[in-house]
Amino acid sequence: MVVDQDLHILRTDKPLASAGTVQVYATDNLIPPSMYLVTDDPQDQTDKIIYLKDKWRSPTDYFEISYVTLLNYCPKCSGTKYLDDISYNVLGDLTEVRDEAAMMQNVEKFTITRINSNPFHVYIGTSLVNLIGTKVSNISFMVSQITSEITRGLQKFQNLQAQYRITGRAMTPGEILQTVNSISVTQDANDPTIMRAAVSVTAESGKPGEFVQFLKLRS
Repeated sequence: MVVDQDLHILRTDKPLASAGTVQVYATDNLIPPSMYLVTDDPQDQTDKIIYLKDKWRSPTDYFEISYVTLLNYCPKCSGTKYLDDISYNVLGDLTEVRDEAAMMQNVEKFTITRINSNPFHVYIGTSLVNLIGTKVSNISFMVSQITSEITRGLQKFQNLQAQYRITGRAMTPGEILQTVNSISVTQDANDPTIMRAAVSVTAESGKPGEFVQFLKLRS
């Protein structure tokens, strides 16, 4: 997206569910949270906007926003808040990922795919999706459950890659998941019904990777 004509306002396509989950990038660079506010939209008090505290100098800069929206506004994702569609580049060729990008794509795939949803690879995935909408009665147990599901999913990925090695399948060091550094599951500061799972990994190439998944539960 681009900034509004006033050079202050960024509007997301879907309503913001929580201010604490917003990350703003300008031309691929993460903007510090101290540079903006998430506040009511002056045009519609039921919506939120991202308000840049200082006027943005370049109206042609592009912005990318990472945020959680309300479940009923998330298209095609069955409540997972993750889209995994085939995409094409500007030349019309199928976009393919390599090295660490391919590893992180598989880390996400083995984490958020609903187990048994792929009839050709029923072992891929976890039961995380089944937790969406469940009641939070014991936060410690919920954190443990989410952590265990992610751990099992990533172990499956590592086991599959070990089998690929045995069969001689070509893989680059960047594609191979070597270490799961940490799995951190916390409640969102602004919405306790949202659980934030941050997964940090390292490829065999030595390069790290991280992705964050949100689960909308209910109180």
